[in-house]
Amino acid sequence: MPNDISHFSPISAVKGSSDDGQTAMRDLRLENLKLRGQIKDLEQRSLKHAVMLREGDHRIKNSLQLVASLMRLQATRESGRPARVALDAAAARVSCVAGIHDALQAFRGLDRVDLGAALRKMCASLHAMAGEEGRIEICVDAIPLEIPVALAQPVLLAANELVVNALRHAFPSHDNGSIRVSLSRSPGGFSICVADNGVGLPLDHAPDEGYGMGLVHMMVKQIGGRLEIDGSAGTCFTIHAALADG
Repeated sequence: MPNDISHFSPISAVKGSSDDGQTAMRDLRLENLKLRGQIKDLEQRSLKHAVMLREGDHRIKNSLQLVASLMRLQATRESGRPARVALDAAAARVSCVAGIHDALQAFRGLDRVDLGAALRKMCASLHAMAGEEGRIEICVDAIPLEIPVALAQPVLLAANELVVNALRHAFPSHDNGSIRVSLSRSPGGFSICVADNGVGLPLDHAPDEGYGMGLVHMMVKQIGGRLEIDGSAGTCFTIHAALADG
């Protein structure tokens, strides 16, 4: 019985199929190389973008520090105490914003910041600026706590105002004293306490009296937080704020 060879492909057809396969593999390799090149290009662009962001933050921080220095210099030249106090307070606020940019540079992310580290740095800067290292002590007890930058900015500005107010008003008779700043977790969020052992609040104290306290209340309201004030022994201000992941 003769062999049935009808199912065999002609040699030319087999060769054509092999050529098609080689062509497809070559096209795949070329496409792979092209994709790798595009990925490398995107990685380089991403790195360049990150460097530009860090450089931008660095320049902003330096510019803010320069503005704060100019304000403090102008304060030393003012003969009237109200003008000196106002300029010093404005310089402290600008320095606080510069500190936030500095904290962003030190932290590994661009959208979150270690609030505890930022508080410690802020208080050290305020203490040095006040020139009260020997007379007034600022103690910071802050846990490491990563929070969004959008939340950290108003929180730090409010804490900055509370520390500045304590430095300015808690010890009017030039007595020795201490200011304690603490950061702790609380159910659903965190709390910042700024307490001093000074003269305490006056009997006619209004909760939102003055620009500084008005700014504190505005910042606390912005984050949907709550401010507690205790004047029974010295003064203690506590900011309660919620965290989405708290």
